[in-house]
Amino acid sequence: MLTLGNSLGMIPQTIRPRILLLMPLLLLLAVSCSSKFEEAIISNEQKSGGPEYSGVVITQDIAVGINRLLFVVLDREGMPVTVKGNKSNVDLYFLGLEEDSRELRGSVTADLATRTDVTGGIFSTEIDVDESGIYQIDITFTSDDDIPIFAQANILVKKESETPAIGSAAPPSVTYTLNDKKHLSHITSAREPDPDLYQLSINDALKHDKPVVIVFATPAFCVSATCGPQVGELTKVKETLGGQANFIHVEVYEDPHLIEGDRPTMTLIPAVAEWNLPTEPWTFIVDKNGLISAKFEQFTTADEIKAKLLEIL
Repeated sequence: MLTLGNSLGMIPQTIRPRILLLMPLLLLLAVSCSSKFEEAIISNEQKSGGPEYSGVVITQDIAVGINRLLFVVLDREGMPVTVKGNKSNVDLYFLGLEEDSRELRGSVTADLATRTDVTGGIFSTEIDVDESGIYQIDITFTSDDDIPIFAQANILVKKESETPAIGSAAPPSVTYTLNDKKHLSHITSAREPDPDLYQLSINDALKHDKPVVIVFATPAFCVSATCGPQVGELTKVKETLGGQANFIHVEVYEDPHLIEGDRPTMTLIPAVAEWNLPTEPWTFIVDKNGLISAKFEQFTTADEIKAKLLEIL
């Protein structure tokens, strides 16, 4: 079983996104950067008591190239800050090891991907990074109560992504279908599963002359508002585009019908290791040649998936 060791203790890896969203104050204590960079990325304001608002980056697998970035903004009490309108501005800086060394590498607009009671608002944007290292984002927007918001968050950019890179071949994993088990509850924890999402194994879908959209998620054992609905978003795209692509949901746990509660002894299916998934949910779009054309960590709307899929149809 994949585990995560940090200030939160040993936590099952696929549970990490839920802990991050439901316990934001603890997340701020578990910034994912190596200790040798700590002094370079902590501002004087943070050292003297902390900023008024803080950004929390939800996406973890960030590497050189184009990345989808999800983040939320919290106040000092760890409560989410809601945005007036649906957009925020993001400036991306590369941090050097010298104190106060920052180099602007780009500016983008982030859209509100979803609004929830837990997070307030989750922003989504794309950043194009050409060098690994520690980066900082400056986030600005106006809150619902007309207060100008400024927040910062730090990002560790790796040389290579943990998950299959865009442009690489999709792993031909053998995943469960309706033909493999007696009942849908044996291959998915979704309460009301869509049978269409369990007709093909990934390896079979890759043999078809059409794109495939794959969602790795565990609906019943994901308690945050960001990953539970992900399989439903996949069904929305399927109902819109129909036979132009194949659509697959992959439950990350073996025999979900035998799991009682959120036990740490859950067994992950082989495809989780084959795709090297550090978290869930993940959504991948594979073109008709079997190459990864887009990927999304954490919650992704049907509109986002559809827009990327239409680019290759």
